[in-house]
Amino acid sequence: MKYIISESQYEKYKSNRLWILRRLRLVRFELQETYNYVNPCEFETEREYESFFYEVLMDGLHSEYYLIDNFDYEGVKTELMDLFYVPVIEGYHARKRNCL
Repeated sequence: MKYIISESQYEKYKSNRLWILRRLRLVRFELQETYNYVNPCEFETEREYESFFYEVLMDGLHSEYYLIDNFDYEGVKTELMDLFYVPVIEGYHARKRNCL
């Protein structure tokens, strides 16, 4: 399947991914901190967990983007969701088994 996107959509996608890659060490650190902070036992579904997880992750990255004009918050969040979907969901299910 092929997707047709406009040049402006590609530029936005490219710039969001580059923003993350330039700060990959910080993103991985915040990902681990968020993983340790968010308890999956408090959530009924993985969708609720995932939504809260990425909100906390973006809060952890706040110091990097709060002074950037026209920062694409939702775009970066979507990129993070695409990049780290599998580890986050696998972590959720692995830790959810230990809940009572």
